[in-house]
Amino acid sequence: MEDHAAPTPSAARSETRSTGASVPARRLRAAATVALGVAGIAALTGCSTLVGAAEKAVGSEPVQQRHYDVYADAPSSRTSDDMAWFLPDWVPEDARDIDVRLHVSQPGYELSFVSDEGVDLDACEPVDGDLGGPVMPAETLPQPLPTTGLVSCGDGRVTASVDDRWASWTTAEAVPGDDGGSTLRQ
Repeated sequence: MEDHAAPTPSAARSETRSTGASVPARRLRAAATVALGVAGIAALTGCSTLVGAAEKAVGSEPVQQRHYDVYADAPSSRTSDDMAWFLPDWVPEDARDIDVRLHVSQPGYELSFVSDEGVDLDACEPVDGDLGGPVMPAETLPQPLPTTGLVSCGDGRVTASVDDRWASWTTAEAVPGDDGGSTLRQ
């Protein structure tokens, strides 16, 4: 006579013990191990690259830099919705080889470009002294920077012609009389 009774709890336990775990538990453990391995490989080989690319795309670096070949490539105060990335109104339309660098959370801006037309200095005011020099280390500005003959064109920075480039930068001391309205968008 055959016994069709359900296995006893002790029989089920001995079957689990003999294989080490039930089939669903083994599958879950295997899937978790594979997922952990994939995550570990991604972290070691490329995750940091992806995070770095994402940070660069959204701009998490405190000092950012952009280059524009010609004036038409760069955003202007009339065309930009961005509070920081646009050229001041005094930059001539023939400007080329334009480098802009700025600090996103504190004062710090530098701009340099080449222009045959040059800056219309009639709209600018002479500045006494160098006002403490650039507020951040100059990386895209021509060197050495002048300490005399500087002007301010109403945007809170000093400007000068250095060799074949025009340069503008935020100074350590505020430019007297400038409210920064044309660049800082109040």
